[in-house]
Amino acid sequence: MPTMIRHLPFVCVFAVAPLFAQANQQPLTPPAQSSQPPAVVGSAQQPVPPPTPVAADAPVVTVHGVCPEGQKPPADKPDACTIILTRAQFEALVSSLNVNNTNYPPPALRGFATDYATILALASAGEKAGVEKDPRFADLMKIARARVLAESYRRSLHEKFASPSEDEIAAYYKQNVDKFGQTKIERIHVPKVDPTRPQDRKPEFEKKARQLASDIRERAARGEDVTSLQVEVYTTLGLKAQPPQTALSTSPKPTFPANIEQDIDTLKAGEVTKVEVEASGFNIYKVRSRNTVPLELARAQIVREISQKNIDDALKAATSGVTSDLNEQYFNLRHASPPPRIPARMVPPGATRPTPPK
Repeated sequence: MPTMIRHLPFVCVFAVAPLFAQANQQPLTPPAQSSQPPAVVGSAQQPVPPPTPVAADAPVVTVHGVCPEGQKPPADKPDACTIILTRAQFEALVSSLNVNNTNYPPPALRGFATDYATILALASAGEKAGVEKDPRFADLMKIARARVLAESYRRSLHEKFASPSEDEIAAYYKQNVDKFGQTKIERIHVPKVDPTRPQDRKPEFEKKARQLASDIRERAARGEDVTSLQVEVYTTLGLKAQPPQTALSTSPKPTFPANIEQDIDTLKAGEVTKVEVEASGFNIYKVRSRNTVPLELARAQIVREISQKNIDDALKAATSGVTSDLNEQYFNLRHASPPPRIPARMVPPGATRPTPPK
């Protein structure tokens, strides 16, 4: 394969993501409807046999007109070369480029296979034109190689830390048991205004709602059913809207202002907060139960958190000793003039690349 084509994986890293993205966005074309009725035996339709799987050594991409490495086309047939990728080779290439571990659908794979031939053709043409002698090519390959190394290192960390040991999981759970507490909370909402007419802010309505909230809070503290009390609130205030659900979600965990969070944290199961004055109205919160999520149910979350912490620690260790100093006179957006634009040019084949200034 020509020299430029040997560098193709580095360049593909820049190109493969948009190629796959474009293919993913293309609408799927429904299969053509056959005009023939399905074959039947009696009243039962014949089952459709599953498609025959493609063998690992079967060709799946054949590119005509580009020569493999070390092969030259016959003088009288310059387009006679062929590059063949088997299923195993094609899937290995996609796997190497799949830095985000994405499950690509068939349209995305087909789009990449089609564009792969175009990339090879342009790479071959670029080599013949001598673009490898262009200083920009060497710069591009340098940064491409660095980016591929960086992404490959990140991927290696994900693979290395993907499966924490059972001892690590158990220790993390024990050290962070409070994180896996699950509190079921109910809320009684007493609106300050009619939800169907929020623009009508009537002082007498808010005064009535405030007093009602105080009374409802005392009854909730004595153990009356929270859902029934919520319905009574809307009935008493003459509201036609549907009362809100009283049970708050446990996943994701609801978030509260700091003062309300503190009030809830002090409650035991069955207890209620004071009337909390919020922008939405007067709210009363009741802790229905407090439980700890068992280790087995928390396992997936623990694995993710341990894995991410180990990855973050490794990345920090790799980058903490590397710093950069920037010339503020050059990079200051207010004062710096833009650097001169390098005109597009080609260095003739065989020319020596100029040495960058130190």
